[in-house]
Amino acid sequence: MVYKFHQHKFDNMNRYYDVIREAMNQLGHSEVVEESPADIHFYNHIVNDEKSDNMIIVKPTAPTAKHFALDKHGYANTSEMAYEDPYVYEYMYSHLNPKNDMDWSKIDNLIANKSNKWDDSILLKWRSSKIFKNHILIIGQQPHDETVNGFGFGDHWKKLCMIVEYLSNTEYKDKLIVKLHPAFKAEKLAKRTHYQINEWKESGIDVRTGYTSIHDFLPYTDCAIIDNSTAGIECLMHEVPIISYGWPEYHWVTQQLQTLPQLKTLLKEPARWHDKRRAKQFIYWYINDYLCTDIDSTVNRLKELI
Repeated sequence: MVYKFHQHKFDNMNRYYDVIREAMNQLGHSEVVEESPADIHFYNHIVNDEKSDNMIIVKPTAPTAKHFALDKHGYANTSEMAYEDPYVYEYMYSHLNPKNDMDWSKIDNLIANKSNKWDDSILLKWRSSKIFKNHILIIGQQPHDETVNGFGFGDHWKKLCMIVEYLSNTEYKDKLIVKLHPAFKAEKLAKRTHYQINEWKESGIDVRTGYTSIHDFLPYTDCAIIDNSTAGIECLMHEVPIISYGWPEYHWVTQQLQTLPQLKTLLKEPARWHDKRRAKQFIYWYINDYLCTDIDSTVNRLKELI
């Protein structure tokens, strides 16, 4: 087979394309120039709307800057995994024996290093944070992020506000921490957004902005509430129960929220719905077997796709 890389949607993907190129070459395939026809086309951050069998989508993701996903359908909540439960496939968890024998030190090392998908950036300055124990972590995303505004049905900010407002009128108000996306800039959005954050703070709700590591929060988190954020990967690494109101690709091991009133019931006793063993199995497999980080792992994944 011959293959071709496309610098679409972003043109800063060479570090990942270089790994894929070497893996494809090891598998006996050859790269062609842009003008030539190809059997396999690699794109980034797009959806395979036409369900073309010769397209593979590349998407960097957590838990580190080296991790990336390869998928024929799309990425994040449009990936094949988002629609098809990987737990039902024979190949998933095949390396795990019935005693659930995982080398969890691999996950512990990622946590100890406070790994994140921007961890190779010299521009970002992460701040340490003091966090109170037994909190409920409400995680915000960029409202314009395609996973919540395009793949999801939009207005992530409104949904987030409804959740905060609802819980602020319950016994859980004093347990809330609202962690907005590190790059979220309220002052660049509508004035109402900026005022809303100030209103939360004035009412006593703990709102965190800027580049604060989620690894500082999760050891003290009782439950996380998430739309479609990759922060859910870190939550699962820390064994934190997740309530998701979007459809992230890891929703198979979260509790899906159907209505706002359901939140009180779910927060009362997460142990009733959180399957800790299955969640650990999922994230262990996801990081160590599904995602790619180097040539060998990319070769293994490409064998499944081609």
